[in-house]
Amino acid sequence: MGCRRGLSEVFRAEAGAEFAFLVDDAGFWGPEQTDSGLLFHGSGLDVEVWFLDGHEPQVTTLIAPVASDGVRARGVWLDDLYVLSGCGPAQDVPGSAPTRRATLKRVQQHAAALRRLMPRLLTAEGAQLIARCRRG
Repeated sequence: MGCRRGLSEVFRAEAGAEFAFLVDDAGFWGPEQTDSGLLFHGSGLDVEVWFLDGHEPQVTTLIAPVASDGVRARGVWLDDLYVLSGCGPAQDVPGSAPTRRATLKRVQQHAAALRRLMPRLLTAEGAQLIARCRRG
């Protein structure tokens, strides 16, 4: 259990570094530490990166719109949004993280996918993409 707890901390450090572009380039603030990962807040958008340490460990990223009154709407998974937007295949955003090395690689892959998607998310098209993704 100690090794996995240590992996959670390594995950947070890697996610903080890899997703720093949200703060540095996209006007987000944070990250805020959550039980399972990190939460970045932006104007109208939250990005939450998790390390789910269970029977089948996973890295996952959620994109959630936030209304002007601060109410957070139901989010969508990065891999679904990435595919729907035409940025690439779901294989670019894998989740399975059975080892330390795989966990760190997944963080890098999720950050790269979000970096590619972010210019579209920060426009009016982003809200439309999220709405289309929610509809399935």
